[in-house]
Amino acid sequence: MRPFVHLLKPHRAWMLVGLLPAVAAAGAVVGLLAVSGWFIAAAAFAGLTPVTAHAFNMLHPSVAVRFFAILRTLARYAERIVNHNTTFRILTTLRTWVYARIAPLAPSGLAGFRQGDLLNRIVADVDALDNLFIRVMTPSVVAGAVMIGVPLLLAAYAPAAAVALAIFLMAAGLAVPAGARHWGAATGGELTQQSSRLRIHLVEALQGMADLLAFNAGRHQTERIWSAHQALTAGQERMSRINGASAAGTTLLTGGALWCVLYIGADLVATGALDGAHLALMTFATLAAFEAVTPLAAAYQYLGQTRQAARRLNEIVSRPIPVRFPSAPVKPVNTGIAFESVSFRYHPEAPPVLEAFNLQVAPSEHVAIMGATGSGKSTLINLLCRFWDPTAGRVFIGNQDLRLWPEAQLRQNLAVVSQQSHLFNTSIRENLLWAKPDAEEADLWEALDKARLSAFVANLPDGLDTWTGELGQLISGGEARRLAVAQAVLRDAPIWLLDEPTEGLDTENEHALIRTIRTLTRGRTLLIVTHRPVGLAEMDRVVVLENGKVAEAGTYEALMNAKGRLAAMLDAIW
Repeated sequence: MRPFVHLLKPHRAWMLVGLLPAVAAAGAVVGLLAVSGWFIAAAAFAGLTPVTAHAFNMLHPSVAVRFFAILRTLARYAERIVNHNTTFRILTTLRTWVYARIAPLAPSGLAGFRQGDLLNRIVADVDALDNLFIRVMTPSVVAGAVMIGVPLLLAAYAPAAAVALAIFLMAAGLAVPAGARHWGAATGGELTQQSSRLRIHLVEALQGMADLLAFNAGRHQTERIWSAHQALTAGQERMSRINGASAAGTTLLTGGALWCVLYIGADLVATGALDGAHLALMTFATLAAFEAVTPLAAAYQYLGQTRQAARRLNEIVSRPIPVRFPSAPVKPVNTGIAFESVSFRYHPEAPPVLEAFNLQVAPSEHVAIMGATGSGKSTLINLLCRFWDPTAGRVFIGNQDLRLWPEAQLRQNLAVVSQQSHLFNTSIRENLLWAKPDAEEADLWEALDKARLSAFVANLPDGLDTWTGELGQLISGGEARRLAVAQAVLRDAPIWLLDEPTEGLDTENEHALIRTIRTLTRGRTLLIVTHRPVGLAEMDRVVVLENGKVAEAGTYEALMNAKGRLAAMLDAIW
């Protein structure tokens, strides 16, 4: 919990401001019930005879009742406003901090986490941490103030009753919450895991629904969801039983405290040391004191769930950053690319993807990387984007070691169209603006025109404001590909890295897109990774990758005439 408690420090002022009305509201409740009990009892005793009724002062206690009632209302309102505002501020800080710690890990540092689990950690686990302030810290401070203040009030009338009340309050405010925390710790931690498991299955079911339906596997996935739901429900039932036992214990202690106060007070009334009205005051003050203590059991019962959520977040944020970027800018000589004896594997025990790989790409040269699936083509793009660092060897851009490039400068020099370009669930306009936030509408249309997509967008009813859907599901694969190219156009970078840009396109659109890319990248360095033969003849050079090494390289014509690896690959495709 320590990293997250540390994040509360910037909000100390708001937390203190929220604690004041909370304590004031609890004090107002005690004052309202105590004064009301005394007032009703005193008025009843005064009304026994005309003389005492005439002499009884109705003004002061009625003013006190109104004062405590108004104070309680205002304090409760202020507490809700301030504490919920503070909670939202704390959650904003937590989410921002967690995202800022996670972002440098992507993608290599997050490769071992499932998407549903990451979503659950970022959303549900962060939400669980708000219990720390609003359900644990604030009620604890309020209960502590009441556990001290009310016995002191009773001590003015009956010291023995004050001692008895203090004992019962300590049992209800310390022992019961400690027991609830002990019995709820394991179950609360399980609830966090079970909630994550259920969300993982739900997210996977939604993302893979088409495949589940195609393979008639929907029933199996439904059973997994139902099993996770039952486990979660069972944990919630256990927590409900613990909550019920805690509530029963607090109720019994409340009754015991009332019995002791009444017993001691009644004896004092019988001996004339205390009047009946003050006994009523003591009784109602005792009830009010337990009202402040009662929420502690539930708060500490779910503390185990909060701690488990913190552990799960720490598993992510404490991971070492796999790639660190310097801050000093570099001065690249040109836009050339070089791989020098590069070896790479995605996991220490995994086989090498690249092994002693060497490649030189001249400035403004257009190079196609061909190879079978798993030959290491996409890995080259990942290394150039510095999502990973090589296991051995070095990568250069502009005669500068890639490890010397600051992240912002590197990204500005690269236009990347990945194998699965992500489209956000928003409009075409907003998706384009991710590439260039300050782009004017004319710039957007120019980029769409260069990507051969302007006619399609112009014919849409909402034009640029047409929704693309999650992952671009409301537009076709070819349109999504061209939209990714339009983003690259807006990026206006000197180096283009394209990973299977024509995947999923028909032959006509494939040829058209390759021609468009060739036109757009004149004078720019282009590295295109593909296993398709389209456009190879128009490239300056073709490099065939096999088992993480260069099998052959040269112009398309020379390689085809040599009837080597490239010719064999294309014969197999055709």
